[in-house]
Amino acid sequence: MNNQSPFLIVLTGKTASGKDTVMAKLMNTLPNLKKVVTTTSRKPRSNEKNGVDYYFISEAEFRQKINQEDFIEYVSYGGNLYGTEKKQITDNLDKNLIWRIDPSRAGQIKEFMEDSDFKLTQNLLKRTAVIYLTTSDEVVLERLKRRGLTKQEIETRMGEDQRFWKQFKDNYNFVVENTPGKLNETVAKIIQIIYFLAKDCNLK
Repeated sequence: MNNQSPFLIVLTGKTASGKDTVMAKLMNTLPNLKKVVTTTSRKPRSNEKNGVDYYFISEAEFRQKINQEDFIEYVSYGGNLYGTEKKQITDNLDKNLIWRIDPSRAGQIKEFMEDSDFKLTQNLLKRTAVIYLTTSDEVVLERLKRRGLTKQEIETRMGEDQRFWKQFKDNYNFVVENTPGKLNETVAKIIQIIYFLAKDCNLK
């Protein structure tokens, strides 16, 4: 895919809907996609690499970046800070980007970009698509149980899914069903969306 005008795919969805798996498959299928890497104050897990999975920094460094207005958006979650630095976009305006982010922030992402005081090309903003992955509640419930979450934690996450959907559903450009065992079909649907974007469509 050699389009001259880069695009931005914002990938979000329900908890346990397979976002990371879908993104990994997409990036393997379309190697010209560049991942927008989130910055966090939490410690890396044993299988995580700095600059690949996240940028891992101290809480003090994170708060300094907040004061310097380095972030497009940031949030406190589970006792740690997560955010996306503006340079992740501004340094890669010539790249096709994929940005995996939670539903509440994905629902506001265009507002974040428009309100930020950094220069974002209008062409990229016009070809930014927010894709919401969904799967059945039964699948979500089973996956969360396998992760060892408590009943209360599961209810909280699934309740947040419902709340975010009601609040931001009109801000998601596309909804894609990610049915278990049909990963290739899910990825094929998203690739169709990407080719649609590559035609310089305005989804704002």
